[in-house]
Amino acid sequence: MLKVAVTGGAGAGKTVVCSCFGRLGAHVISLDELAREAVKPDSPVLQAIIDYFGKGVLRADGSLDRSKLREIITKDAKGREVLERLTHPEIFRLFGKKVAAIGSRGEEVVVVVEVPLLIELGIQDQFDVVVLVEASPDLQKSRLMARDGSSAAEAQALLDIQMPAEKKRSYADYIMENRGSLEEMGVAVAEIYKKITKDA
Repeated sequence: MLKVAVTGGAGAGKTVVCSCFGRLGAHVISLDELAREAVKPDSPVLQAIIDYFGKGVLRADGSLDRSKLREIITKDAKGREVLERLTHPEIFRLFGKKVAAIGSRGEEVVVVVEVPLLIELGIQDQFDVVVLVEASPDLQKSRLMARDGSSAAEAQALLDIQMPAEKKRSYADYIMENRGSLEEMGVAVAEIYKKITKDA
């Protein structure tokens, strides 16, 4: 099993890059999707979040209001640390379960994992290959506004608390500059996929 981490700032295009890998035959795991699963209604993790942040972080249907929580943690560093402490163990438990299920098939597979906080968490050494996706700050901001329905100020606040891309470059085996078309990105991902599978 070859484990590939795809990382980068919010709105850089990690999900699109992972989709390209998926079309080439890789098994794709999104830690953001696992994070949603970890805080599903009635879960112990969601209850712990409510205990700390209050019921104001819930939607009317009892699910977590991620945009509300995001707004809080962009202004509260301690709250951000608490949230990570509450959610990460369950996220990585779910991740381990998925990897084990893939590995149990006994195939020579490529597992591509979307890991937004790869470098910040210091877990880059758990992967065989690290792909860093970059985009211009203006493009990141516009994507976040479109994706989350956030204001320019809210999108900028989220970008401001993240590690700058230039500090992540030394950890990356490949750097993808997401400034072209989807077709160009697909070609670039295919080249990386061909190289890493050949090297493996």
